[in-house]
Amino acid sequence: MDNVGEFIGISILLFVSVAMLVRFGWPVLRQLLARQERMFDSVLNHDLLLEIEPRLAVALWAGIIVASSVIVGYIVGGILWFIIGAILGMMIPNVTIHYLAEKRRTRLDEQLVGGVTTLASGVRAGLNLIQAMELLVQNSVGPIRQEFAQLLREYQMGLDLNRAMRNTANRIGSSNYRLLFTALEMHRIRGGDSGESLDRIADSVREIQRLEGKLDALTAQGRMQARFMIVVLLAIVGMLYAIEPDNFVLLFTEQSGRIVLVLIVALLVTAFAWIRRIMEVDI
Repeated sequence: MDNVGEFIGISILLFVSVAMLVRFGWPVLRQLLARQERMFDSVLNHDLLLEIEPRLAVALWAGIIVASSVIVGYIVGGILWFIIGAILGMMIPNVTIHYLAEKRRTRLDEQLVGGVTTLASGVRAGLNLIQAMELLVQNSVGPIRQEFAQLLREYQMGLDLNRAMRNTANRIGSSNYRLLFTALEMHRIRGGDSGESLDRIADSVREIQRLEGKLDALTAQGRMQARFMIVVLLAIVGMLYAIEPDNFVLLFTEQSGRIVLVLIVALLVTAFAWIRRIMEVDI
């Protein structure tokens, strides 16, 4: 009889807990999903021009959270690691998007000098700036073609060309493209030889990229040290497991060991981010 009463009490408590979670947690969850959907739409469709359905991206994001939580929690064990796995799953899409954005921006910077040279050639051939941009779209590939095609679409839909160029510069987020579009805007206001202006812009961008390449070479050792730090840690972990496997497992099974692991990861991430921050030099 006592067991029946205890079972009924637990069932009632569970029902009330689920009801409260649905009542007060669902609106918060909906707001979180809506905010994440807007973020994916802004980054993927407007910044990266990937044309991915935001709801599909949110569904994949939720699936990654669940999968990461289950995998980490199942491998290590314990409710704490389920939570840590879920947090890692939440971070994975943001880190991936940031990586894709950086790779795309790097590719855009690499294509800029060639793109400006194409614009200058088109202007010297008697084309106006819009026609030279259309020539660039026709004779280029990759992200620079996407960006200038989007710029021309905005212009053809009635947006002022200067405003369309500012939108493109803000979307790309590169100082070199801001330099290009600002110079083109000033040239349209003041006039002058378009071909000569574009050649000067190409020379300026080429010199900036040369200096950036020199800085990358000078700071390469520091970046390598940051990566080597992670490799050394993994090597030490492997050696500890090979020497004392029984004691090493305590890091994952004991509460104090898990706390030590969390502190190690936090310090490692902080040190890596600190080194990368020091090595970043803005021209």
